[in-house]
This record gives sequence, structure tokens and C-alpha cells, in this order.
Amino acid sequence: MSPSGKPVEPADVPLPNSPTSPSGRVEFPENAAVALLHAFINSGGPAVNSVLSPGDDIVLNIGRNRLDLQEDDIAEGKLRPSELPWCSRYEFLKSRGYLLRPRYRPGWQASWLSQKSGYGAEDAIILSRPHLLDATRVSDGKVVYLKSTMRSSPEIRIGEFLWSEQLRNDPCNHAIPLLEVLDDPDDSDLVILVIPLLRRLDSPRPASVREVVSLVEQTLEGLSFLHEHGIAHRDCAWGNIMMDARGMFPGGWHPQSGSRLPNGQRLSNHQTASRTAAGGVRYYFIDFGISTQDQDETIGTSGQEHAPELSLDVPYNPYKLDVYIMGRMYQQFILQECSGAEFLKPLIDYMTPEAPGDRPTAEEASQRFKTMRANMTGSQLSQRLRPTLPEPTAIRIFKDAYYRMCDRWWTLIPKRKLPPLA
Repeated sequence: MSPSGKPVEPADVPLPNSPTSPSGRVEFPENAAVALLHAFINSGGPAVNSVLSPGDDIVLNIGRNRLDLQEDDIAEGKLRPSELPWCSRYEFLKSRGYLLRPRYRPGWQASWLSQKSGYGAEDAIILSRPHLLDATRVSDGKVVYLKSTMRSSPEIRIGEFLWSEQLRNDPCNHAIPLLEVLDDPDDSDLVILVIPLLRRLDSPRPASVREVVSLVEQTLEGLSFLHEHGIAHRDCAWGNIMMDARGMFPGGWHPQSGSRLPNGQRLSNHQTASRTAAGGVRYYFIDFGISTQDQDETIGTSGQEHAPELSLDVPYNPYKLDVYIMGRMYQQFILQECSGAEFLKPLIDYMTPEAPGDRPTAEEASQRFKTMRANMTGSQLSQRLRPTLPEPTAIRIFKDAYYRMCDRWWTLIPKRKLPPLA
């Protein structure tokens, strides 16, 4: 049930005749699974660029996992080998109050073999990461994630600390709630963590300066909170920051397929709202698997961001590492991906000197940004983030004006109050 070996990194293997949307994301037809599998096999490795993220279609995020699925398994309605351990734990999880989807229930038969739904059926959506499955919490009907991890992982101790009675209600606490820890019934070295359903940071990306400001404010606030309590995340790159997007998707989304509704049908644009229209979103730090607590020095080279001080031999300050990683996240995820966020460059430069001693603390970076935010006008906040590719002048002017009008309206309309995430 736990992943074996290191994940395979995405390869830039082109897929023939793969149409792209205006955003540059690859779009696949409903029957793309077999074509993707052929491409994977022919390339000798992952066939999907990292632009494919968990939930984009039936075959998900192949670049992050070894594809243990034979070419004809989807057509024959077979489960992936990595899904079988979850099936064997179905009754145990049910007894603990967590119900798996039909695909993982005893006696499951693929619906598309007898119906016309084809590969668009809900139970055709496969597991995107072997160690992470969704379930419904029977007590209240909420969808949660079940994460299989090693019992020795610091994620458990740190997660329980951050979700303690003393800290869980602190508004500055942006750590993902750790709702429950289940002992794995079949492997004493494993536990199953129960965590809330969150959505990827780039699904969709922030659309305006206002939305970027909220992202930066919250993540710096959350990082300062972690450091205040002695915790260094050590991998707080964009892949480990997620959002509570329930307000943006009133009808929900499929937990293994962000482009689909919970019933497996396609999610259309009219079923979504922007961050601003939803009244904003709350961001959370996830995955404390390499985090440390109360350690002013550490060693190690793991993580998504290759910071200059990482070493297996020479100790470094993990808190200053976090500041660097966060600054690089703002640079790579926001500044390099759009036009209109140039106001972040002084903050990024402040946070990312190569020498750790030249970097600020997380709290100093947070205070610096609050000063920057105080000098921004309403007109600046309502500015649309433009694509990096140039737009024709007339189209740019029209889109800018239209977005400003929408932004001002969104800030005035009443917002739906969401129930607690946990």
C-alpha cells in the first residue's frame, strides 16, 4: 500500500495530436486512456508531461507514479495492482466509519462493460497516487482523503501537535487538519491518516492581483505560525500548498479527478466560481513528511526545491530554507506564469538570497509584505493577471475592463457561509 521506490519524474514525451486549451493545458477526449497507455509503453517511461495533474482525466498524473496498469486493463475493467490493498481494507475502513467508492467495494464490476457510459463512468476514474484514496465519512457524509504512510513519519507527530486543542482554532494556523490516525490492519509499519479534501493550488490559478495578495498573505502567515511553534516544513513548495475550494465549486468535484463532478460527469465553467466571487479561499500546508521541530540545524537533500544549502553532510538552518522555498514558489508559480504580478519581485528578492544568513525570517517577510499591501489601491487589487504571451491591444483592454467590473461586483455580493472544513 505504501509506494515502492522513488516516484518517476515526468518526462517531456510528446503525445501525438494532443489538443491544448487556451491555458496551455492538455485536453484529452473521453477515450484517451488507451492512447495514453500506448504512448507510455512506446516511450519506455512516463508519457504525460507534468502539466497533467491529478484528476485531469481517466489516466492521471502518470509522471508521479509508475504506471502498473497493463494496456488492456481499463478495457477489461480491471483494478490496478496499487488499488488492490485498498480493496482488501474495505471492511476495516467501513467499520471505522469510512466508506470507499463503488470501485473499491467487494464484488465490483466495471459499469462501462454493461452500460453506455464508457470510460466516462465514475468508476472508471483510477487512483492518481497509490498511497492516497478518498472516502466518505459516514458520520456526516463529508469526503475525506485516506493517506497511507509509515508509522515512523514525522507527519504524524507534527500533524497531531498542530491539530491539538490549543492550536487548531488559531486563525494563523494553516496546517492541514489531521482528523484521525488509523492503525493499518495488515501492516504494523503503516498507519492511515484521515485528512480533509483539498484542491490543488493551480486548479485554477489566481486570476487577479487581489487573489495573489491573499495567497501570499496567508502562506506567509502560515509559515510564520509554523516557525513560531518550532516547526520547519522543509518542502513548502507549491505542490505542498493546497486550498479549500468548496466555495468555488458549489457542486463539488471528484476527489481523484478535479475536472469532473463527484458523479464523474464533466465539470463545466458555469459550475465554478473565481476565488474572489467565492469570498476568497483558505490555503493549507500539507505533507509534513520531512519536517522537523525544534531543530535549529538539520541535514538532507529531499524536497521539490533544490535550495543552494541542501547537503547530506553540512548542517543548515531549516527555517531559512523554508523562506527561500516560499520565495521561489512565488517566483515560479506566480511571477513567471503571468503578467501583472511584478509587484512581488522585491519580496521575492528579499526572501531568496543564496546565503541563508542574508534571508529574513518568515515573520520579517510577512511584515514586509503587509507594508507593501497597505500601499496598494483598490484599482491595483482588481487588476487581472494576464497570460505571459502578448494579447492584441483591443482584446487586452476589453478583458482588463471587464474583469475590473466583475471584481468590484464580486466584492459586494453576499457570500455563502461554508461549514467548517473538518
